[in-house]
Amino acid sequence: MDIEKVRAQFPHLSEGYVHLNHAGVSPLSLAVANSIAEFLQRMLTSPEGTMWGWQGHIECHAALARLMGVPTEDLALTKNTAHGISIVADGLKWRDGDEVIFADCEYPANTYPWLAQESRGVTCNVVKTRRDGTLSIDDYAAAITARTRVIAVSWVQFSTGYRVDLGALAELAHAHGAILVADVIQGLGAMPINLTELGVDIAATGSQKWLMGVVGTGGLYINPNVLDQLRLVNMGAGSVNNVLAFDPLGFDPKPTAQRYEEGTPNIPGSVGLLGAIRLLEKAGPDTVAERIKNITRYAIEGLKSRGYKLISPDSDDVRAGIVLFQHPTLPNSEVMAALKSAKVHVVDRGGNVRFAPHFYNTEADIDQALNALP
Repeated sequence: MDIEKVRAQFPHLSEGYVHLNHAGVSPLSLAVANSIAEFLQRMLTSPEGTMWGWQGHIECHAALARLMGVPTEDLALTKNTAHGISIVADGLKWRDGDEVIFADCEYPANTYPWLAQESRGVTCNVVKTRRDGTLSIDDYAAAITARTRVIAVSWVQFSTGYRVDLGALAELAHAHGAILVADVIQGLGAMPINLTELGVDIAATGSQKWLMGVVGTGGLYINPNVLDQLRLVNMGAGSVNNVLAFDPLGFDPKPTAQRYEEGTPNIPGSVGLLGAIRLLEKAGPDTVAERIKNITRYAIEGLKSRGYKLISPDSDDVRAGIVLFQHPTLPNSEVMAALKSAKVHVVDRGGNVRFAPHFYNTEADIDQALNALP
């Protein structure tokens, strides 16, 4: 991989900016912007422009499914992660007294949809994060009961950077007759994954973080083995087998997750995401993961040498691309101000400063951030 050719895809670099907030919203690449621009130009100049966009939407299904390691037909394109999880939470055929387990460090997209089910008789049990920022399978096992219906977890935690063992959690859930619902947005695009091999039942994501797509586009994978546990919610003209029949009484829902694509999709978002995934695939998922591992390790060692306190787990085996830290005495606001003045974009999450570099970032980018630290 020619890193300079990859970096040429990101115009913000030529302005001297270093973006270390890919766990929030990524800057757009030329691959994404050009894909969307081509669609808009075709819409402007040709009656067939929409059909070109529909083809890109279809190809986006396949590309995102490849990255997730799932069959294309079992993946629905959605608005965002919360949209996908809400479809599942609202759609599950709950029984009074059913339980959901999630951790206290989860992002709201993976807690609020479950908490909203309490009015339907669902109980939410919360697993506590350990002092070292990790989540223990033993703690999930201790929380599970005969009434547990769902274990909900983020593959990578936004507030700690901890990467959970999805395979082990899937095994635990299945041993107790429960299903595993994973929010994979903080790892997908940064680390290779095969959700089918891991046994994950349901997974939701959005495209604006490590996938480097545009906001307002996401995906929802549902294993067909659990599809019959979901009610028909979020229905529309796109939910049926014969979409083009336009039959108001011809309600024949698709037998896959794509029944939840209720209507006209966000085609600009789809073609943009397709452009982003092609950029990642050209680099190679394993190469992307290795570069992120190396660049985050470089950042961690630099932070340690400057006396900063590392909040994220230190081991490469349980991290992805997120590194959280604190100055030993100064407030985060002073650290953030110093970074901003050096054109380094980061955020405060959970009371910590967060670095989240991607594969195109270099040691020089990290040095620009480290040298700006007070």
